[in-house]
Amino acid sequence: MLRPGLKSIWAVLLTAVVLLSAGLPVHARPGFFNRDVGTGAKPLSSSTPSGKLQEVAPPGAVQQLRQELQRHRPSLRLVDPSNDTIVATQELELSFEIDDWPLNNDPELGLGPHIAIQIDDRSPLRLSDSDGNRLTVRIDDLEAGSHRFSAWAAYPWGEAVQSPGASIQGRVHLWQKLQGTQPDRDAPWLVPVPPAGEQGLQPLLVDWLLWNAPLQNLREGDGRWRLRISIDGDSFLVDHQEALWLKGSNGAGSHDIQMELLNGLGEPITPVFNNQLVHLKAPSGPKPGWMRSRLNESQLARLSGSPEPEMPETVEQPKEAPQKAEQPPQLAPVEIEIEAETETETETETETDPIARENSDHEPPQSPLAQDQATTEASQPTPTKEEPADNDPPMNTSDNTPPVAEKPTESLEQPAKAEVKLMPSSSLGGSARELLNSDGSLRKP
Repeated sequence: MLRPGLKSIWAVLLTAVVLLSAGLPVHARPGFFNRDVGTGAKPLSSSTPSGKLQEVAPPGAVQQLRQELQRHRPSLRLVDPSNDTIVATQELELSFEIDDWPLNNDPELGLGPHIAIQIDDRSPLRLSDSDGNRLTVRIDDLEAGSHRFSAWAAYPWGEAVQSPGASIQGRVHLWQKLQGTQPDRDAPWLVPVPPAGEQGLQPLLVDWLLWNAPLQNLREGDGRWRLRISIDGDSFLVDHQEALWLKGSNGAGSHDIQMELLNGLGEPITPVFNNQLVHLKAPSGPKPGWMRSRLNESQLARLSGSPEPEMPETVEQPKEAPQKAEQPPQLAPVEIEIEAETETETETETETDPIARENSDHEPPQSPLAQDQATTEASQPTPTKEEPADNDPPMNTSDNTPPVAEKPTESLEQPAKAEVKLMPSSSLGGSARELLNSDGSLRKP
């Protein structure tokens, strides 16, 4: 227990401290963000691009590529050296590992998905080649001391992928760590993300990364930070992390993009690290593939690093030789008996011609001389096989084979022969034969 004298001494000291400190102001350590809600000040409201600036939709090829690459979830890791370590060498070598990101660089369409690495305030380095999933970059012009770096998976046009694990940040020290030259480990710092190629192509890509920034807008009036963007003199405020596509300003020339990180009341936050200027040079050369209005399937696959679609193989059919026109079959010549043909034609004409048939039914009566001639012909004996007729050829007595009568033949292709003119003959003798000429007409006295 304290003695009574000591108690009185402690009471006098505490009273003196209270009385002396009552009239002194309380100085709170200024924070990075606006945490003083007792002042009644309202955070700044965000604004949209104005003046010559107008927010527009990204090019058609960008929309196609974004949709194609949405199925990937890149994961980026630092392998060597470890974060916040001291490296006793003048040549710094950084190694990373990347998963699920199709690195690509097409010779015709340009840079595809890649990894961007920025050290301090330098322009970013873009890597599209890897050894498996390992990427390595060597930097030999850094001065001794402390340095900060950021790395992110980037789309072909340069925009940073905002999914978790797609970006990392760290610090490295050459020979010795220097305090106060880099932001603290928990301090916010801004990294502008320029478009690929660092050219002022229209529409303009405006993108950034913000490390150690707290969540905001979870409730009304909860504005912790603002980003002021100024492009060629026109400014506006944003309060969320999202890339913008802007059109306007001074057309197709060069552009200056300034970014300033502010707290909710509009006050700068460590401007030495968070007040950055990006200069985009005037466009030159052919436009990159992602600036096109549309890509076909092959171009989309090549620029996104995806396998190209297989084209169906076309097999050429052998040409068939022209077929010759079929010729009508040749008709074999048909042998016809002249006598039978003559009889058939006579019978056909008689049957088909009614006048001839009528004439045949009403033939004029024959003369007595013709009747006598017909009776004489009918009375002559008919030749038999043993007794050949006068007109038949003689039989071959040296051959036992019966002779075959040779019949005249005629082809259908030849014109029909004229009808055989029958010559009247008579076997009459004496005075009756002497009265007839050779053609059967009566001789004139």
